[in-house]
Amino acid sequence: MSRPSKTLEAWQAEDAARLKALYGERKGKMSQEEFGSRFEIGSQGMVWQYLNARRPLNIKAATGFARGLGVEVDAFSLRLAEEIRRASSTVTDTVPTVPSGAEAGGKPSDRLRIVMAEQHLDIPGVAQLLGVESAVVRSWLEQDAPKLHLHHAVKLQEAYGYSPAWLINGKGEARLSNLQEAELDEPSLPEDTFPIPQSVFKRIPVRGMAQLGDNGHFVDIEYPVGHGDGYLYFPTADPDAYGLRCNGESMRPRVKHGEFVVVEPNRAVTNGDEVLVKAQDGRVMVKELAYVRDGVVHLSSVNERHGMLRIPQEQIVRLQYVAGIVKSSVWRPD
Repeated sequence: MSRPSKTLEAWQAEDAARLKALYGERKGKMSQEEFGSRFEIGSQGMVWQYLNARRPLNIKAATGFARGLGVEVDAFSLRLAEEIRRASSTVTDTVPTVPSGAEAGGKPSDRLRIVMAEQHLDIPGVAQLLGVESAVVRSWLEQDAPKLHLHHAVKLQEAYGYSPAWLINGKGEARLSNLQEAELDEPSLPEDTFPIPQSVFKRIPVRGMAQLGDNGHFVDIEYPVGHGDGYLYFPTADPDAYGLRCNGESMRPRVKHGEFVVVEPNRAVTNGDEVLVKAQDGRVMVKELAYVRDGVVHLSSVNERHGMLRIPQEQIVRLQYVAGIVKSSVWRPD
């Protein structure tokens, strides 16, 4: 049995005990590693230390746990909830200014303030860009704030050209000045178009709806034999090809709400193919087949926020080739 760290105050240990009880009730089937990664708390070891009072909770970690467990922070820590409320009342959501002496970007909070000031970003704008809560951005603006995670720095690089090395560690120039236009691997193609013959288009029945959930997978709702939900025109040689309508946002940017995936069940799949996977537990996912080894199918995620998934072959009901993703405008009613 683990004991609380002697460096924690009594209220911090009590917060951890309440959090651990809530975690046991509400975490579902997620491992500590997956929970920590998905809700930006840290590694499996970090999650374990927070739950077992070996590391004091901070605002960022508390916000991540609250989001993952579907509760408010005050469900396990009244003191941290009050700190968040005080921060919300004293820190405005307007574009921050860079205080005197912070222009050199010596601290992580200074560098984030510089980015926000230069790009005219307020706190909600940064939160939306980086996919975090506004309270997390406010905590990053505190003087003793920790370094940004790499994936957050990369998003700021992609959006505004700031160097991840500078954002995280204050090293080098703030902006990437040596960016060059990427060279094409292949010579440019002529502008001539080559239309697909109409004879190869087939009438593909839509056999169900795929509900894209916030947990990175979806469940199909298949219709009885002889019934369907309209059809698609799609070039395919598979007589058993079918479509699924996608509803939700969790598979963006690869599959968007309202689009369809076309599945060719008679086509062999190879490593690197996008596939429709149905498991015995009812999950149906669009994934990329990485490889099969020792009776385990390894699947990489379409959405980069979800990591590698491993499923024993005997637990897979269906593994079928995804031939294409088509726009909702292609759909026609029965």
